[in-house]
Parts: sequence; C-alpha cells; structure tokens
Amino acid sequence: MPPVEPQGKLDQFFLLSQDLFCCIDFAGTLLSINPTFESLLGYQAEALLGRPCGVVVEPRDHPVIEAALARVCRGEKINAFDICALAVDGRRVWLEVSASAGEQVIYVIARDISRRKAVEMQLRRNQRLFRIAGETAHIGGWYMDLAVGLPIWSEEVCRLHDMPVGHQPTLEEAIAFYTPSSRSRIQAVFTNCCEKGISFDEELEIITQQGRRRWVRVIGRAVRDELGKIIQAQGSTQDITERKDTERQLALLERSVESSTNGVVIVDAQRPDLPIVYVNAAFERITGYSREAALGRNCRFLQGIDTDPATQVQLRKGIKEQRDVHVVIRNYRRNGAPFWNDLYISPVRDEAGVVTHFIGAQNDITAQREYQAQLSHNANHDALTGLPNRLLLDQRLAQGCLLARRYQRYLAVLFIDLDDFKPINDTLGHEVGDYILLEVAKRLEEELRPWDTVARFGGDEFIVLLPDLAHEDDVLQVVERLLTRVSAPYWYRSNELRITASIGIATNDGTIQTPRQLIQQADLAMYKAKRRGRNTFQWYTDELNRKVTERVNLRHALQQAIEQEQFELHYQPQIHHSGRVAGVEALIRWYHPERGNIPPGQFIPLAEDTGQIIPISEWVMETACRDAVVLNAESATPITMAINVSPMQFQRPGFLDSVKQVLARSGLPPALLELELTEGVLMDSAEHAIQVLQALRQLGVHIALDDFGTGFSSLSYLKRLPINKLKVDRSFVGDVAVDSRDAAIVEGVVTMADKLGLEVLIEGVETAEQFHFLHTQQCDHFQGYYFARPMALSALKAYLKTPLVVAASQESPTSL
Repeated sequence: MPPVEPQGKLDQFFLLSQDLFCCIDFAGTLLSINPTFESLLGYQAEALLGRPCGVVVEPRDHPVIEAALARVCRGEKINAFDICALAVDGRRVWLEVSASAGEQVIYVIARDISRRKAVEMQLRRNQRLFRIAGETAHIGGWYMDLAVGLPIWSEEVCRLHDMPVGHQPTLEEAIAFYTPSSRSRIQAVFTNCCEKGISFDEELEIITQQGRRRWVRVIGRAVRDELGKIIQAQGSTQDITERKDTERQLALLERSVESSTNGVVIVDAQRPDLPIVYVNAAFERITGYSREAALGRNCRFLQGIDTDPATQVQLRKGIKEQRDVHVVIRNYRRNGAPFWNDLYISPVRDEAGVVTHFIGAQNDITAQREYQAQLSHNANHDALTGLPNRLLLDQRLAQGCLLARRYQRYLAVLFIDLDDFKPINDTLGHEVGDYILLEVAKRLEEELRPWDTVARFGGDEFIVLLPDLAHEDDVLQVVERLLTRVSAPYWYRSNELRITASIGIATNDGTIQTPRQLIQQADLAMYKAKRRGRNTFQWYTDELNRKVTERVNLRHALQQAIEQEQFELHYQPQIHHSGRVAGVEALIRWYHPERGNIPPGQFIPLAEDTGQIIPISEWVMETACRDAVVLNAESATPITMAINVSPMQFQRPGFLDSVKQVLARSGLPPALLELELTEGVLMDSAEHAIQVLQALRQLGVHIALDDFGTGFSSLSYLKRLPINKLKVDRSFVGDVAVDSRDAAIVEGVVTMADKLGLEVLIEGVETAEQFHFLHTQQCDHFQGYYFARPMALSALKAYLKTPLVVAASQESPTSL
C-alpha cells in the first residue's frame, strides 16, 4: 500500500508534534511516520513504511498490539496503553500509545514515557529493597495524617503485631498493643509529637495479637506543611526483642559476676605482662584493693615473700601452656594480712581459637579453714544454744551408764519438753522463740551441777543427764527446781512471757544394756506428764511401756485387718412404735485370728487418732449399702440402713461425692440410707458441716444426730441442722422408769423434737419397764437388747422373716 500523506490541518501537527505519530491500516501496516518517530527510534521512513507496526515493538508486547488493533477494527474505543519500542541502536523506549480509527486508516499517537517508567522502576526497586531491609532488620514504617486520625502500617509493622498484612488499626487499637507499663509512655510521646512536634525514640514492650511479648524501638517525628503546621506524624517500628534478650542476658551475667561471692579477674592475654582489665566487687572486698588500683597491673602484686615458689611455678606453667589451672596460693590483702586464695584460671578463646584473655576466679578460703577448725565443736553442740547435741549426748550417756555400773550409783535422764511452745513461734515469731530457747538453756545449766549435762535434743526438747546419784529419789529435788525455774517469767523487750515444761524421768543403776533406751523411756514418761496436765513430771514405769507397746501392736494389727478385710458387720434392728422393723444400724466387728474378738471401743478411738478410720469407714459404707439392697429385696416394707460416720470421715474433702458413688454402685435408694453423726462434727467448722448436711438432704439421704444430749448439744445449731432424727443416748434410758430426772430429760427431748418436726429414736432399751415408760411418751423408734442384739446378716434375714408384736406390758417381744 502506498504511503498515506497527511493532509489539511493534520499536516502541521504531523510534522511538528513532539510525540511519535504514525498512520497504519486496519491490518497494522505502517503507512506513514512523522519526523519525531524517526529521530526518537532512529529509523528511516523508507525502512519502515509498508511493514507491520510490530517491527518496532518488543516481541513480548506484540499480544498487546494485536489485541488493541482487533478492538479498533471492531469499532471499539480503546484506552491508552503502554508498550516497549525497540530503537535501531537496541535501546528500549517506553511509549504510551493512543489510537483512533479514521475512514481508511488508524491514527496512532505515542508519547515517550521512558523517564516515568524509569522512575517507577526505581521506585519499585526501592520499595523492594525497603521491604527486604524491613523483613531482614524487622523495621516497618508508619504514618498518620492528623486530619484523618488513622495510622497507616507497613507490611512489616503488621507482621510485628501478628496482624494480617494490610491491617489498618485505629489509634486506640494501635496504642492498646503496648503493655500497660508502656502504654502511658507511648501515649504521651505520640501526643507531644502530634501537638508540639517533639520527635521521640523509645524502646517499649508490646503484646501481639497472638499474645507474644515483643520489645520494639519506635521512632517518630512530625511533618509540617509550608506554613509550619503539623499535618502528619511518621516514623518506624523495629523489633528489638532479640537485642533486649541479649542485653538482659549480658546484664544478668554482669550482675551475676558482680554479685558473686568469688573474686573474678580478667587479664588481657594479647598485651605484655598480662595486665588486669576487669575485677568485680568481690575481688575488691577480698583483697582490699579498689578496681582503679588493680587495673593495668599483673596479678603477681598479690603475692608475697611467703608465697610458695612451687605454686608460683605451677601457676605460670599453666598460663604459658594456655590451659586451665587450679592452685591454692597464699596471697596478701592491701593491709598486709595474708589470706588463702583458692584460684581457678581458664583461657578465653575467640572464634578462631586464639586465647585473648584469661579469667580467674578466686575464693577466699581463710574463713573456710577457720570454719573447719570449728567443725569439731559444731558437730557436738547445738548451733542456737551452744548446748551439747545428740552426738555428744550419746557419748556422755554411755559414760554415765558406765560410771553407774562401776560404782553402783544411779543415772537419771530427764526428758524436758516445753508446753505450748509452738504458739509462741507462730504468733510472736521465731525471734521470740529463739530467745525463749536460749533463756531456758541458760536456766537449766544454772540449776545443774558442773558434771551434769543439759543437751538440746531438738526443737523445744531438752535432755538432762544426772550421773552419780546415790538414790533414785535424789532426782526429785532437781526436777522441782527445774520446773520452778522454767516457769518463772521471761522478759522480752519489756514484755512478760510465761512458759512451762513437762518432764519425764527414767533412771538406771548401770544394768541397762542399751543406754539410749533411757531417753526413750523418759520420752514416754514425758508424754504421760503432758496428758496429766503439763507443768509436772512423771516417772517411767513398766506399765507405761506395756500400754505404749500394746497401742503400737494394735495399730499394726489394725492395718493388717484393713488390708486383709478381717472385719464384718452386725446389724441391730430399730423398731418402729407400731412394732415393725423400720431399720437396722450397721455395727462393725473385728475378729482377730489370734486375739479373738476385739471390741470397737478399743480399736475405733485408735483408728480415729491414726487416720485408719478412713479406709474402715469406706469399707463399712460400701458393705452396709450393698447388704441393705439385699435386705430390702426380701422385705415387704422398706428397711433403712443406719451407718455411723466419724467426724474425720465427714470433714474429709470429697465425702459427699463418695456417698453418691457408693449409692450408685450399690443401687440403694438414698431415702433408705441414714447417716448417724455425733455433735462433734460441728466443733471445727459448723458452717461447712451444715452445708454438707443440706446437700445430703437434697440428695435424699436421712440424717440422724447420734448420742444427743451428751456432747456439744448447742440448741442454736440444732434449729439450723437439716436432720431427720434425734437418737437419745442410752445414758438417759437405764433409770428412766425410776429416775424422774432422766424421765424429764427424755420427755423434754421428745416434746422438743416433735415441735421441730424431728423423729426420736431411743437407744439402749433393755427392759420391759423402760419400754413401757418410753412407749407412753410417744417415741417414734426404739433400739436395744429388749428387742434384739446385733446380729450377722444371715441371722438378720431369719429375724426379719419372724413377725414381732411389741407390747408394752410384756416382758419381752413376742413372736407371732
């Protein structure tokens, strides 16, 4: 196609335009180009006309040209687009192209935007570099236009806060990321920046969205317009957590070294004569030389004429060989006083393994050697009172027994324990307690002969040895003096204090084979004195030893009984006033394989003292509930199972849950379980006990108050207790038919219970006369030998199958 010549008004624009101008046909063939086209790209018109326009376009942009040409051919209007043109010399020229269709041709105008593209490319490169730098150094940028009031965060700032990239918080949200201790600071400096233009550079702590704590360095400055008005605050946020951790570790290391009790010295191994470059406070304290006086000097200035030459050689050889060395060397303080230095020296190497420094750790062991000299004394004496301790006591006890045996004399051992000493420590403090112990030790020593021994046995316990006594009774004079002297007033800071002691006495004429057994005997006697009211003394006797031994043996046997399940339950019927059996009480029995039947009154109190009552009670509860299910399955009327609950079991955490679990395992309805508790359960924590009782009642379990009238018997608590039944103790029943006072008590209890809506069960009914009287008082339930003794489960089943008619006029229950 021949070149198209621009005509008319277009001629001048075509020739003079500073933009590239060309005409192409609808196939994309170049028809004409203007001089700017030729000069910018370096092509001659003859070389381009008649060729496709794509010859001057970089190949990767050909699809862009083709797409634009197709749209023009369809008569669509196209927006300006960017392409990269290729000059004759190989240069790339970026062009912004606009095109429009004429009748036969397409007019194309292209503007050179290479500079703009270069700026954009540089901007993108800078942004990429900034992003890389931000990600590498954990530095992000932010700004806030004051007119808008919303912070703008960079990607890195978002990441630092564990927020998604692009998140833009409110100012309040941004401030809220800082910890409470940092929040007021960032608020203050940011406000000063926005209002007064004061720049800030702060290191503060934030809590990220994921709850992680990070330390950040926040830098901010104000941006002003041409009139000086603050229009923006901008700055950067950098993650300095790692640096902070390092600083903390270094600070900790420095504090550790500074607070170490060992002297630390660092010398420069790269400089002649190994000058000191650091010493810590302990070095100053040990040697007496200040830091300034020691720096720059060689460590040998601490040595003297008496320093062992062999030790010096060993020390210098280790340094020369650049290895660890340990010596004990005699050094001298600044005041000339010698001290023994336990010295460890180690080389410090750099990354290349070159020794740059030596570090020495010195320990003044002069005091240690003095301490070792006192070990013999301390090993045999109490640290607080200075009295002989157990070790020296054993030696003197053996000597006393030997003298008693050799000269037919007596040796007395007094075991002295201060009464209620623990409350003094707990209320007045250990300082007062120590004062009392010191004073007691002093008074005891003052009342004894020079050859007697008083030792501190431990805590507030003292042992007195009285050797060489002519008669056993001679000890009484000493004991009485000691009791009087110990109980005299103690004055501590103008305050009068009082304390007494309990003393156990054991004596020997030299025949005892094991001297230490005397201390055990005196200890047993002392506990007997405690039980007798304290501030007194008791002699050791064989009977006392027998009782203690029996108690220890019984406890061991009781543990075996628990582990081997030597117990069984007997059940005593509880009779309703109508004559039917309304319930049974579970009573534990223990048949020992060797001792036979052991009464509950003998082993239950021991179990309460030792805590063995807990497994026993759990076994009773489990067994009784299981047997109750069997009894009710064979009975036409419901039978309640009454189980005694010990105060320790009741007050134990989880008691309520254990009852629920037993009921669930056994299948016994809660209404058929009756728990019998004494009033002692209220002694320690009445409010807690009432809450547990209320929970049991809500569960459906019945509650009976056992032994009513013999214990706590607080009517103020009785009106609050959620109980079903009162069990009148047997002590009021024995003479109820002949003693008007017992009768009045029972009548009063029955009347009170009726007013309170409680049932009454009378225990210990053994005669027809008792039953006749009680029956006339409208009592609800009866229990006692008059009706039946406790019996095994098999016997109880037979008993229940024999109907009873209880008549008040008969001598005994009659079977029908």
